[in-house]
Amino acid sequence: MISMKKTLRPAGGILAVALLLASCSKNSDVVTPEASRIAAGRVGASVVIPDGTSQAITGPGVTSGTIARSGALYTVTNFKQAYSTGPGQPADGNFYWRFSVNEAGSPATQEVKFTGIATGDIIPRDSIKFIDKAFASVVSSDWALGTLPGASPAGSNVIGMNNVTGTGVPPGVSAYANGKGWYTYNWSAGHTVTPVAGRTLIVKTGTTLWKMQITSIYLNGITGGTFPYYNFVYQAI
Repeated sequence: MISMKKTLRPAGGILAVALLLASCSKNSDVVTPEASRIAAGRVGASVVIPDGTSQAITGPGVTSGTIARSGALYTVTNFKQAYSTGPGQPADGNFYWRFSVNEAGSPATQEVKFTGIATGDIIPRDSIKFIDKAFASVVSSDWALGTLPGASPAGSNVIGMNNVTGTGVPPGVSAYANGKGWYTYNWSAGHTVTPVAGRTLIVKTGTTLWKMQITSIYLNGITGGTFPYYNFVYQAI
């Protein structure tokens, strides 16, 4: 498990990103996706979950999580895989998801990867954009209107930290905040992460588009609690 109070030392300087996310806050404040459900029957995932039901997430290395289906919408709760770590202190983790079959993936099969410090960066297999538009209203034509990821020390084609709030933020932390991410890092509010309200990600795999909204990376959606446990919704468009 990630130690919340350690200091990150990337090459070139100190990044005091305990990212994250050590906090005494225990508010169950998951961001609720803007919620009308788009009707089933659109182009989408191979249906392996009966409509109106939920089940444990399947796939390699899964240690936690459920997936529920409501029409064409899928809701993933408390998703976590066994860590495969990368460089950094504390070590990052890598989780993988396959929209097309509604289950966890592997490095070879993934369609989107959750990685980076505290597993807060999202990297697509193919391409990704974001749009500031209500999740339920996003349609396939919004791909042309979406914004590409910005430059970041985390690399290209990565959507991660959007902005950082608070005082005394080290330059090494603020360098990750490129205004084109999915979360706000609350430096002075317990080192917590909260999703950018109203922002929807659009992931392209082959010719298929998926809209996706992260609602929390904390267990049971309790900001400042145990992390990383991914909570998100997605749907083919």
